[in-house]
Amino acid sequence: MDAMIKTKFYSYAEYAALVSDCAANGSTTGLEKSAKQIEATKLNAHRMLRISKTFVPEKKLSDLIRSVNKKLEWVVISEAWCGDSAQNLPIIAALAQLNSDITLRIMLRDENNEFMLAHTTSGSRSIPKLICYDALTNVELGEWGPRPKEIGARVQSFKKENPNVSHDDFVKELHLWYSRDKGLSIQSDMFALISQWVSA
Repeated sequence: MDAMIKTKFYSYAEYAALVSDCAANGSTTGLEKSAKQIEATKLNAHRMLRISKTFVPEKKLSDLIRSVNKKLEWVVISEAWCGDSAQNLPIIAALAQLNSDITLRIMLRDENNEFMLAHTTSGSRSIPKLICYDALTNVELGEWGPRPKEIGARVQSFKKENPNVSHDDFVKELHLWYSRDKGLSIQSDMFALISQWVSA
């Protein structure tokens, strides 16, 4: 947590507004502002809005979250251009809103490289990454990301079976999986993790 003392944090509403503003102004967050990332940001703004309006958590998960009586802090590392963030962050935000003891704070990856390097995935700076802390002790309880386990497994299989697939075709396939999944995989992950975090 020491690496976050001077970090700029966003609430989900602030982060969503940031993505929307970037999309409207033909820009994005992060150090690299390529045409592809700017176009991805525009698509992400629409994805985030749609998911925020339509997502309804499963009762089993919502009941679990509402029963949490431990103050938790969820720190999510993200960037506006990240498609996985656009698919998962609105759901994470909706879950956090179910219990006032859960605080969600979002930080940008490229502005917080030291913190990101402490939370890589197999050495990669993959996002989104959610890190859960005990809000009273600042003890790290665990993390999630950058994708739901089920979708991550599909990604590995797809890349193995299609070693020459273009980035654009892979991204189309990825978002098709998310669309069909309807948030079920991340909810499964979060149910298991939250059960662990509250008992830690």
